[in-house]
Amino acid sequence: MSVLDIPLRKALQLFYGSEPVRRSVLKKDIRLDRKKDAGGTRSQGGDFYLPFWSDVKKHISGDGDLAEMTSVRIASNNSFKRLYPLLKDGVLELLSAKLRWSNEPVEIIPKSVHGNLKIEEIGAVVRVRDALNARVREKYTRVVYPYFSEEPALSEEAGRLGLWAMQQALPNLNPSDMRLIDPLRRAFFSPEITPLNGDEESIFIYKYRSLIVEWERLKHE
Repeated sequence: MSVLDIPLRKALQLFYGSEPVRRSVLKKDIRLDRKKDAGGTRSQGGDFYLPFWSDVKKHISGDGDLAEMTSVRIASNNSFKRLYPLLKDGVLELLSAKLRWSNEPVEIIPKSVHGNLKIEEIGAVVRVRDALNARVREKYTRVVYPYFSEEPALSEEAGRLGLWAMQQALPNLNPSDMRLIDPLRRAFFSPEITPLNGDEESIFIYKYRSLIVEWERLKHE
């Protein structure tokens, strides 16, 4: 039941993606589930974006240059050739122009930030994994979670839902420190610039229920 246990970035992609995008992602998951049920493995290999996100952390902490590390990644794996440069450019612009970390010493807090949003009424778990936890001098902390999908771009409502989910999944961290970034669009969302309306939970659950209905329908096609 993969659709009932998914990363936050995938949930947002499925909530707001076009019908062809949703169908493609859901059908792929259904095939993997059936493969696993038949005695195979559900693994698709490593996370395509994990090496890039690891390099972003090194860049922010001053342990490497993202442009150089991206070139090395592409040389080692040609599948990174198209998207990694676009993600790199987006992250660098966010860091210098919007997140305002340029020229300020940044410490990446060693402990990874992980959490789960459990939606009991539909038996679903939305995972927040490997969020960047950065302390800028002693002034403030940022908890940054990336959205990498090419389609769709995150709307204002999607940003609010993402921030709400982060706050629920990471209750021990300061909600005002949460940031959701969309590097391909050079966009980011924070409680200050994208304040929550109070209806995020109901919208999230409604969209998740609709997603489950579509998933069940596709399973029986």
